[in-house]
Formats: sequence, C-alpha cells, structure tokens
Amino acid sequence: MRVRELMTAHPLTVGADDPITRAARLMLENRYGGLPVVDGQGRLAGVLEVDDLLPHPELIPHSDVEALKLFEDWIDPGDYAEIFRRYEGTPVRAVMRPEPPTLNPDDRLWHALKTLVENQFRRVPVVDADGRVVGILTRSDFLRLFLSQEEG
Repeated sequence: MRVRELMTAHPLTVGADDPITRAARLMLENRYGGLPVVDGQGRLAGVLEVDDLLPHPELIPHSDVEALKLFEDWIDPGDYAEIFRRYEGTPVRAVMRPEPPTLNPDDRLWHALKTLVENQFRRVPVVDADGRVVGILTRSDFLRLFLSQEEG
C-alpha cells in the first residue's frame, strides 16, 4: 500500500506570511492539531503545530526556576490575552517548524509510519516532485487503517 491511498489529499494549509491568529482560527474551526505551511506557490515551507502557539514551561537561565515562555518571551501567567494581542500580527513563518520530514505519494506505508514515529511528528506533509503540498498523513490515518483491517 502507498501513501496516496491513505493520505488526505488537498489538505488545508496556511501561508507562511499569514498572521498566527489566522492559523490558530483555522486549527480551532477545523479541529486540527497542526497545518502544513506553504509559500506563495504552494510549496512546503514548514509545519505549524498547536504546541507552537501555546506558552510552554522552561527553565530560567542560570537557575532551577521554571517560568512560562511564548515565542521567546517570558510571560506572566495572568497576561495571556495581552501577550497574544501583542503577537496577533506575527507571521506564521516566525513560529513554524521549518524543514519538516516529508513523504511522497508513492512512498510505501511502512516508510511513512517509520517517518512519523522516528520524527515524533503527529502529521507529515506529502509533497510532489516540485515540493508542493498534495496531501497530509497523520497518526490517526494509521489508526483508521488498523481498525479497518480488523473489521474487514
């Protein structure tokens, strides 16, 4: 079986120059945990995960104290709304994960599963020979495949 048989073709994408608020809105409205990021020609530029848009705990340098950090800024836990307002014009390219692993539509599923697991990604973009996003393959796609085999 090949990637093209399991992937979601023509996935929802976000532009590298789009504001992060647009990306966040698309993810929430569609219940996606992440999106491929494309340039103006539809070529893959990176991947944006929900995790990339959320504050995360990090050690304060030269101490054992943990604090919250968002987009390289330390934040006060009570000021989330203000922090997000400050960043609403930030382009996706500033926070995306560049150069994610990719798959080709003709790759075997074994290779695709190995790519997902080894890279600890939840989704991997599927690109054509020109680097344009033609699909997306997620861990959930494999779960659906495994369950369909059980039922069949």
